[in-house]
Amino acid sequence: MARSRGSTSEAPPAARSDAYTGLLFIALIAQIAGAAFFFMDWSQYPKSKPTPVPKQASPAPQAPAGGQQGGQVGAQQGAQTGVQVGAQQGAQQGAQAGAQQGGMAGAAGMGGGKGP
Repeated sequence: MARSRGSTSEAPPAARSDAYTGLLFIALIAQIAGAAFFFMDWSQYPKSKPTPVPKQASPAPQAPAGGQQGGQVGAQQGAQTGVQVGAQQGAQQGAQAGAQQGGMAGAAGMGGGKGP
């Protein structure tokens, strides 16, 4: 027998709880436990403000003796190191450029000495 559209004799099936409902319940319990632990931690703090720590004047910093001479020596050593590193890098780059140009010249010479 066919059901008519207007009949409401049967109620729709009740919604069932699934795994996600259980996860929501676990999350709610965790939130409540976290709030309880937070309150217990907060309640251990004293109610009054602590007394302020008195300020002490610190002595002014002093430059070490011979600072200018040390700076000059450091600048000289840094310049020497920079020159050495620059020379090494220049030699490497020059060798690479020479190898590339020599390879090109060799490839051109493979043409049997024919002119253009």
